Amino acid sequence: MKRFSLLLVALTLGATLFAQNGFLDKPRVDERVELISIVYRLSGAREYNHNMYASYVDKIHKHYDPYKDHELIDFVKQLRETNGVSYDSPMFMAISLDDNLDPLVPFTGNIPEPRWGRDNALEFVRLLKDFYRETNSAEFFRSNEQTYQLASDRFAPVYEKMDAAWYPAFYGQAPEEQFIIINALGNGGSNYGPQIRLQNGQRIVYAVMGTWKTDQEGDPLYTAEEYFPTLVHEFNHSFINHLIDNNRELFAASGEKIFEIVGSLMQQQAYGAWHMVFKESLVRAAVIKYMKDHDFSPQEIANETTAQLARGFFWIEDLVKELDIYSQQRATYPTLESYMPQMAKAFEQ
Repeated sequence: MKRFSLLLVALTLGATLFAQNGFLDKPRVDERVELISIVYRLSGAREYNHNMYASYVDKIHKHYDPYKDHELIDFVKQLRETNGVSYDSPMFMAISLDDNLDPLVPFTGNIPEPRWGRDNALEFVRLLKDFYRETNSAEFFRSNEQTYQLASDRFAPVYEKMDAAWYPAFYGQAPEEQFIIINALGNGGSNYGPQIRLQNGQRIVYAVMGTWKTDQEGDPLYTAEEYFPTLVHEFNHSFINHLIDNNRELFAASGEKIFEIVGSLMQQQAYGAWHMVFKESLVRAAVIKYMKDHDFSPQEIANETTAQLARGFFWIEDLVKELDIYSQQRATYPTLESYMPQMAKAFEQ
């Protein structure tokens, strides 16, 4: 119990530092994210062809449509078809590049993300630099600076509602990460939670937030009701994904059985394997747990639960109860990682 008390003190101090020392950056538009989402839009990838922010999408097409035949676009089409480099995979590439579009860390078979592969990733970077120059992308981004600032300013109230200290306290992990919120203006309703570990060991965790609502003037509109649960969701991915990846042998049997039942429904949402479904399950349950811990109204919690049931996560209520049990037994289970054997039993049920 004394060790647990010391852990709580350490986490509390860490959480305070987490909030006060800027580990959660203010929201901003990131040119790397915009550029690669534009490339994927030109390739015809449906997940990057939403048109919710119509005025900005019109600017993209006006500037970039003359370059649809660039070699990079054909290369991206091939990667998407043959290797499944789509959805979150392009965003992993975006955050793995510096401002000169060079790799932040050496590319490997797993970096920036396994679907890329080292050779394809390096070839993509070569072509991307060429595309950036030929399309005069620097001028496109300069001409939209006011648009980018407006979007980030409007997202600020959602950001200010965020309790970043909850994450290290709940998961039992010290706040070693830097958290960054990216307003992805061309991504429509798609949101992603990529992360990268730099060569100095620092891990940077991103919530790449799409833009799917505008006001009467056609400018981006971010309401806490619509965007806040998604923001909580994306940051949860960075704490949860590795827990499933590192314990696949515990979850494989139940995962395969569950996927037999809900697989077709999950595949429609781009969750093509049981381990992806289990990650999403825990993330979505953690969102509801966050809401419960922050005194959201019963109706708000019920709405979020109903939304997940409608998506086919039929076990979501039981999973939230399991997270409640974990929270009540922190002396025995100081981290969610230490609770994974119990979580595996829950999935077997």
